[in-house]
Amino acid sequence: MISYAEDQGVPYMLAADDVALSCSMVESFTPFLLSFSQVTAPPDQLAILFYLMAGNCTEFKAWEEELRYLRAVYAKNSIEAQDARIAQQRFLGLAARRQLTGYHYLTKAFVEPGPECPEFSSDNDEFYWLVGLINGIQAIINDIASEGTADVPMDIATKVGRGASCLNNEKWWGAPDAIQAAIWITIPGNRPTDQNPEKILDNSIHMGLEQGIRIPQVIATQVYLGLGQIEQVKNIIRNHDRLKVTAATQTHAILNQVSNLQIQAISDRLWTKATGKRTPLGKLGTFWDDPKKAVETIDIDELL
Repeated sequence: MISYAEDQGVPYMLAADDVALSCSMVESFTPFLLSFSQVTAPPDQLAILFYLMAGNCTEFKAWEEELRYLRAVYAKNSIEAQDARIAQQRFLGLAARRQLTGYHYLTKAFVEPGPECPEFSSDNDEFYWLVGLINGIQAIINDIASEGTADVPMDIATKVGRGASCLNNEKWWGAPDAIQAAIWITIPGNRPTDQNPEKILDNSIHMGLEQGIRIPQVIATQVYLGLGQIEQVKNIIRNHDRLKVTAATQTHAILNQVSNLQIQAISDRLWTKATGKRTPLGKLGTFWDDPKKAVETIDIDELL
């Protein structure tokens, strides 16, 4: 079963483009698969990926509760707003716990990220290392948003930053530099004096879009949203469709589909806060306060 999951199940899931079906598989299959650790070598690497996905699936539910909260605030319904916020924080806490578990599986499968890099034996090892680092940073983000209900250790952030330097940035779609830049920007006292994290983050976005993977775009959007730099967030979302289709786009389609949902969720948050409703259909990349385009008019008298 473990060999099947590694050789067939995971590649199939990564190439899939239906996030809801992948969520159903991950949430139902993870306990079953990990139960084999009682009788054989534990599938720690698989757990890294499965717990990231399981955490993402819980985030989706949290986003819906956040939109319910924002609609209630817009309608001045305080009871509904309070209830939605509680539900949102519960889901975010669960997402953080799942992603923290995925990070712990990273340390079991390899080593605790730190001054020393592990010896990777394959591209798969490097991929699972990257996924484990994303688990760590997402666990911190969701724990903060849930007001610390998951008790995620904050020192994971610096460990994740060191771990990102173990990967080739260009090979992995700009994601390692995006992770490091995000930590430099958001964690007090981590900003280096000889680096420009914002420029590094911008370069990572462009590299990811050129190589067909949106992960750096999502990381940057989350960073600037957390800093309250809404115009930066809007600019990133406006460029969401500048993605080149590459081999990585197809073999890792589920990563992009999750990233699409994350970008759309942030757009929905901005739209709902301003207008009381989420992003209109077909309007992702536009905003309610965009200048109206001039509409060409025809003089009806000229047609008579």
